[in-house]
Amino acid sequence: MILQNDLCNINISIDETYTIGSVDNKPYDLVINPKHLKHYDMYKVFKLQIDLFYKMFVIALIGDFYIYSTDCAVLEEQVLTILQNNAIIQLDINDGTIRNFKELDNCGCNFGVYKIKKGYIIYGEVEITMLDFDFNKKWSFSGKDIFVSISNKNTFELCDNSIKLYDFEDNFYEIDFLGRLVSKI
Repeated sequence: MILQNDLCNINISIDETYTIGSVDNKPYDLVINPKHLKHYDMYKVFKLQIDLFYKMFVIALIGDFYIYSTDCAVLEEQVLTILQNNAIIQLDINDGTIRNFKELDNCGCNFGVYKIKKGYIIYGEVEITMLDFDFNKKWSFSGKDIFVSISNKNTFELCDNSIKLYDFEDNFYEIDFLGRLVSKI
């Protein structure tokens, strides 16, 4: 995933070779392990390459094994918000300091994070969750089945005033940004 604004360019990928505690890891300017995972835990590592146009540095962000490098982050000015399955973290892009971190209490895997006017929408396998800007849960919505499709339909679509969803059974839902069901088929 590539993000950019007037302050920086950021490339987010998964480092499949990283091992916690190994001396054979690729060199990183900063290693962040907010959940304090150990080498025997199931984990994956995001490689964050941050180009500030006057300096470049690379961060290893250790997190849950079920992370995805597409739709995993939002860049706002100098703050990078990253979803790592059941955890969300905000980093200052200037030096990698942690601004906010929270483990999420929800079911299933989380696939993506999206900024809306009053916070963030988390697209999850079982739940769609709305967090405020401090990562407090405002609401969540679940369907009859998981929000993935075998019929190649777009299972999650963030629209101007609503979120359109299909579940595994091909049920359609449309919810507003207050988590209320607007329509269902």
